Amino acid sequence: METSSVKPAAPQELRANTIGLPGVLFQSITTMAPASAVSFSLGAAIAFTGGALPLAVIIALVVCCLIALSIGSLAKHLPSAGGYFTYVGQSLGLQAGWLTGWLFNLAYLLIVPFQLLVLGPVADSFMSGLFHVSLGWPFWTVAFALLIFALTIFGIKISADTGIVLGIIEIVVFVALSIWLIATSPNNTLAVFNPGSSLLPGLNGWQGVFFGMIFVLLAFAGFESSAPLAEEARNPRRTVPRAILLSALCIGIFYVFCSYAGVVGWGPAQIAKYSADADPWGTMAKNAWGGFSFIVILAILNSALANANAGVTASSRMLYAMGRTGALPKVLARLNNTRTPYVAIIFAMVIALVFSLLPGFIYGTTTAFALLGTILTLPIILVYMATCVSVPFFYRRRHPEEFNILRHVIVPLIPFIILLFVLYFQFVPLPAAPLNLAGPIVAVWLVVGIIIVAVLTRSAPHLLKESDSITAEVE
Repeated sequence: METSSVKPAAPQELRANTIGLPGVLFQSITTMAPASAVSFSLGAAIAFTGGALPLAVIIALVVCCLIALSIGSLAKHLPSAGGYFTYVGQSLGLQAGWLTGWLFNLAYLLIVPFQLLVLGPVADSFMSGLFHVSLGWPFWTVAFALLIFALTIFGIKISADTGIVLGIIEIVVFVALSIWLIATSPNNTLAVFNPGSSLLPGLNGWQGVFFGMIFVLLAFAGFESSAPLAEEARNPRRTVPRAILLSALCIGIFYVFCSYAGVVGWGPAQIAKYSADADPWGTMAKNAWGGFSFIVILAILNSALANANAGVTASSRMLYAMGRTGALPKVLARLNNTRTPYVAIIFAMVIALVFSLLPGFIYGTTTAFALLGTILTLPIILVYMATCVSVPFFYRRRHPEEFNILRHVIVPLIPFIILLFVLYFQFVPLPAAPLNLAGPIVAVWLVVGIIIVAVLTRSAPHLLKESDSITAEVE
């Protein structure tokens, strides 16, 4: 019988029973970075979806809710800091689980530099415009990296509580602005739910919808990030599945609302010019709120900070779990006196600084943002697909008495098929440089992972087998 009791944590374990549903829920919500996602990720999709952006968001909402149900089916029996590493490993085999964790790590290690490429330039622009102080985007990038490190190194409670406050602020600001845009717009129309409104004519507009969905899914990415908090959550078998589904559903509805407001607020007839504006939501905020538009900029900064904070929390727990079993270097499993995986956090922050500053200098921050976003979304899609495949195998093998065709076959099959279409349109045709580098980079990462798995299988199979031990002991 499920209860909220958890065995007392040993010194080498994460601090159990620390956060409840609100903290776990906002781990997912802030990883999604609602305000930043509306401003940048959904905005990037408009170059392809055009006025049909709300339609693409609705499809992504359905897909992600079905994926959330599939994750919940696995999290119910496998509460673990390993997240996908555990889910797929227990369903499709240890090698597949390790590769899934490997792909997940690529995606989540890039979340922080991805958001630092928002924080640095936006903060520099804000300070320059309001206070006439220009220190350059690299200065603010490093400053925010240090702040994120401070928020995550002293324990999950501080990080989770911060996430709740930051998440509420950004949602309230963007809901208020969206209501204003819809109420004052002369362009309200249902044409935004017609694929013919996209900017790519192929397949009666569906080509633009599916191509743009890579950026829409980027906006949704993170709803599952509370899964690695299972060992630190109260009653994780119930809390984690609820948090994952609620975050996908609630923020998905928020995205539909804001995407509609953005399209009609900008004007469907002028939507082709949307992508030419470096800050379209800032422009709409100035037109709507005048001098108070700085509130929107602060909300975007708040959102990107919350996202980076949550990204470090999620990725460090995955690195910790894989390091604890020896699937990655065991040094990553070291904890400080607050039972926080400090080595994994330090590693994640070093990666964040390198992969924000380097591509930012080479390509410029806007292009670097798009490149990192594409790179991190591709492995997330693959992880989602592996999770969908895992559900029927897990229940047929481990819990046949609970197996249900609708819940464990049809529900995961629908998003799997839709994601296949999304992947296809990322490569046919290939995007322009440097975004065309995303596929090869992910492919190289996957090949390296396959080589590591092959070596571990041959020379140290016990390290893969020890992944069985990373499931939280919660009954």
